[in-house]
Amino acid sequence: MNKKLIMSALLGSIFSAAPAQSLTPMFTDVDCGQMLFRQNTAITVELRNNTAQAVTIKDIDTGCGCAVAEYDKGEIMPGTTTKVKIVFDGKQLGYFIRNVRVTDSSSATPAEINIRGQVVTKLVNYSGDYPCKLGSLLADVDNIEFDDVNKGQRMIQEIHIMNPTGQNAQPTALRLPPYLTVETQPAVIGPKQKGVMRVTLKSRELRDYGLTQTSFYLAKNPADKVSQDKEISVSAVLLPPAVAKDAPSRLNAPKLSLSTEELDMTALAKKSKVRDEVEIRNDGRSVLEISKIQMFTTGLEVLLGKTTLMPGESTRLRVTAKAKEMKKAKRRPRILMITNDPDRQKVVIQIKK
Repeated sequence: MNKKLIMSALLGSIFSAAPAQSLTPMFTDVDCGQMLFRQNTAITVELRNNTAQAVTIKDIDTGCGCAVAEYDKGEIMPGTTTKVKIVFDGKQLGYFIRNVRVTDSSSATPAEINIRGQVVTKLVNYSGDYPCKLGSLLADVDNIEFDDVNKGQRMIQEIHIMNPTGQNAQPTALRLPPYLTVETQPAVIGPKQKGVMRVTLKSRELRDYGLTQTSFYLAKNPADKVSQDKEISVSAVLLPPAVAKDAPSRLNAPKLSLSTEELDMTALAKKSKVRDEVEIRNDGRSVLEISKIQMFTTGLEVLLGKTTLMPGESTRLRVTAKAKEMKKAKRRPRILMITNDPDRQKVVIQIKK
């Protein structure tokens, strides 16, 4: 007997049934993820009786001979649910989509469930660690960064998720800002199973150039509440429009020079506060403008002498790091500057702690 991979899939979007239906699926789109070639895979779907009378399942059409449905033939009482197990034989490699139709005893219109997946010869899973605990789920990271974003780009970062619990998880992103979208595959992760969350940045929705920071929260299911232990931090650096780099423009452009691009603040291990500074100089032929200066983390304070430097002029950026606040920061401590130097519109000063 082939080894069965049992996956419980209560996925997709909630079904809005026509009035003629008695049984409605809890989810109408089920993504099974990967299935092994020539091995049986069982998918469990759940349907609710939303009527005031008991009904029975009359027939289930799985859409092909490669799948067999197993279900309780007894009565389903009003307001209760029943589970249907659909077993796929995995004899054909590649992606598939099956439309499963469930007909009950009291309605002529069958309930429909779309099931999709991929039959593969070898499961390809993330093989790294899951050091971050987010509520009851585990993840490889709890902080993602979108660097060097140009207006109009869509950029994607992946978060690998592990469900260490004994129940199904439907990972859900809570409090997403309008410039982020999240898709999880599979949408429901079974006990001790793994999945991938793809976070997409829609840069056209970002309001300002420079650094934008936010957080969203990874819930085990849509009914979970927001809490700090489920937080995922997100940062994006949107670059301003490119400054002209033709020969005449470059010849007369401002030119930013820094005394250092990394500040050593390892003394924070023994001190509550450390100060250092960076000299900023304009070695170009026109006015240098520092339009933005931002910190990636809490615990950093900066004081910039001037934001506009004439040719040959210099100023100082004074930086103070506070140990107590820096210890709580998830992000790498850095300072971002946006300038009108055509070769250095984005400048990052690293903080070594």
